[in-house]
Amino acid sequence: MTRAIQVLVPGLWRSSAQAPEVPLPRTLARIAGRARAEPTVDTGWETELAHALGFRQPTAGERRWLAVPVSLAPGMTDLVATRVEDLDAGEIEALWEAARPELDLAGAAPEERFPGLHLLVMAGEGRWEGVPPSVGLGHSMQALRLDSPVYRRLQVLANNLQMAWFDHAVNRSRVAAGQAPVQGLWLWSPGLPSEAPTVRHVAGGGLLARWLAEQVQVTWSADPLDPDADFTVLDVFLSARSSDRFAGLLQSLSDDVLEKRIARVRRDPSLALVVHDPGVARLRLNRRDWRRFWIRARGLVPARA
Repeated sequence: MTRAIQVLVPGLWRSSAQAPEVPLPRTLARIAGRARAEPTVDTGWETELAHALGFRQPTAGERRWLAVPVSLAPGMTDLVATRVEDLDAGEIEALWEAARPELDLAGAAPEERFPGLHLLVMAGEGRWEGVPPSVGLGHSMQALRLDSPVYRRLQVLANNLQMAWFDHAVNRSRVAAGQAPVQGLWLWSPGLPSEAPTVRHVAGGGLLARWLAEQVQVTWSADPLDPDADFTVLDVFLSARSSDRFAGLLQSLSDDVLEKRIARVRRDPSLALVVHDPGVARLRLNRRDWRRFWIRARGLVPARA
């Protein structure tokens, strides 16, 4: 059975389309030409990693939710949520305390067992995971579906938190200092560990990836260039703002990540390399594909399901 070495690079294809003058490094261009395109859906790298680690969405019972503090601003047709990252411990404690009645009403409780991440514990009926931060933050918020009991409770909680924090002293102080106010929480749940992980070593993805990996006792490395990883998250392309920055990231992706994994695929015919930008393109390359020398290198063309 073929095992996959996965490299998730959310934002890679979009960055390439926005900077067409930046040439692809040789290895990446060869992969784009020789690999086979597979269908992809816009689930977000967080959901892809959770699934690889054996998490599945329950239909009932207690689960944990990532709770990202966000600021809300009007978009073209709806609100746009952006992460608030500069909160200090005192601000966080004051906001949680103000939210306690709303959390109690929803049957939710903050959890602080994992430093650096805001988590909520809540039980509920119905299957719903929410939208991962990499997919939803910075984009117009979609209309909520109310086909799940837990979904409806979370919507009520979100509305109540906005009212509880609207004129909170923390937010008044932040606005006066030119900082973004905290107006709500972006909630996403990976589900529960229910199946055996299909990966052994995760690299990159920050605290969120570490949280997921540690729950199922899978090795995690903070270094996304770790050559031993079989699941790598490179989310730096989501913030590649200039052509020079994009060119440097492309070269590092090609030289420091993909070449090392291609070497593993060439040595082991049971391995395949998957390069995946969720929702845009998914490329799979095995040793036989890599040996198709007659196929020309190409650019990053979005896959079509």
